[in-house]
Amino acid sequence: MKRIVFVAILSIGLFCVEFFLFNLLGRWAKPNFLLLEVLFFNFYLGIRYSLLAGFMAGFLRDSFSLNAFGVNIFSFVVCAFMTTIAKRYLFHTSVYSLRVLLAFLITLLNGLVLYVLHSMSVFLDFDQVLKNVLIPEILATTLVASGTFWYFRKCVLKFSV
Repeated sequence: MKRIVFVAILSIGLFCVEFFLFNLLGRWAKPNFLLLEVLFFNFYLGIRYSLLAGFMAGFLRDSFSLNAFGVNIFSFVVCAFMTTIAKRYLFHTSVYSLRVLLAFLITLLNGLVLYVLHSMSVFLDFDQVLKNVLIPEILATTLVASGTFWYFRKCVLKFSV
């Protein structure tokens, strides 16, 4: 129960941080902290807590979004499962640099899943989406991934979840 509350509080806090960073600095300086949370819980606590974090993060994003409800939930859950598959079969995630590479690949996957789901209902030019949405989010998320994982780990050890 303590871990579930911790996941919920962290999800709400990271959603607020993303909101303020986006409004303060724009899209070019807004990393996807909620996706990094999903990856972190997958690395340290396993798939169950990663799915819980993905559901909560997606629910928060979908609640405050104008898009179809459930798109972000689906995207984060897919990313949680793909992180588990990559962690199990492709990467040895005890190497810290491979975690950052995995964060890059999962952020790319998240952007592509969201693009496909959104393009089912409206026409989206892939070049514009790539230039204005995917590249800024991937770069910002990859740049802060290492420090974010370190900080999350410190918080989890401090609160002994």
